[in-house]
Amino acid sequence: MNIAVCEDEENIRNFLLSSLKEELRCRRLYANVQTYESGEALLEAMKHMTFEIYFLDIFMPGVSGVSVAETLRAKDSDAAIVFTTFSQDYYAAGFAVGAVHYLVKPLKREDISEAFKRCLKQVGEMERYIELTIDRENRRIMLPDFIWVESKDKVCELHLKSGAFRTYLQLNALECMLEDSRFLRCHRSFIINMDYVSRMENGRFYMSDGAVIPVRQAERGRFRIAYEDYMFEKMRRR
Repeated sequence: MNIAVCEDEENIRNFLLSSLKEELRCRRLYANVQTYESGEALLEAMKHMTFEIYFLDIFMPGVSGVSVAETLRAKDSDAAIVFTTFSQDYYAAGFAVGAVHYLVKPLKREDISEAFKRCLKQVGEMERYIELTIDRENRRIMLPDFIWVESKDKVCELHLKSGAFRTYLQLNALECMLEDSRFLRCHRSFIINMDYVSRMENGRFYMSDGAVIPVRQAERGRFRIAYEDYMFEKMRRR
């Protein structure tokens, strides 16, 4: 996901940037945040990039934030727009382009947080990540990259889209970190990402990478229902 910050004053631009990065860090979300000091620079970038969230200064030399928003709305009705300005007299302009929030300068950290929260409601939640130590290095792993995990003693073997890795962590701890509806603890030694299940058959999950994951025998019915419910909800959201 891409976020654009368009603000001609450097100190305000940097404050927005640092505040948004902190919001992302606290929520364990990943997004690419780009800053622009003029409407012209952002319009040029929009020829090559798609942004889901925009923070636009209404008053800038040259192309204003309102003009950028009008250009954007001509081709994208879903992006979230937040206006920043020194005046409260331009709510009508924000309403006309469907802005989700309006920040009055001087900006406050808590107001930016509220604006970002509204943006997430507009565009949908971004993908989360967790941080794990692999080969003595801290690595950031996006949740969709997990296919399945196996616990062996005090080591978790991670099967990711990029390959297999090991981390010294108990499965219970990793399960707490992977708190998301796509993950299912189907066995005391296994966690699967249901997005990568090809089928469930004969008490086993067949994964898209060819792995066959056992299911606790006493709870096969419950896990089948959990998987079917997840897939139904996933299809309903499309």
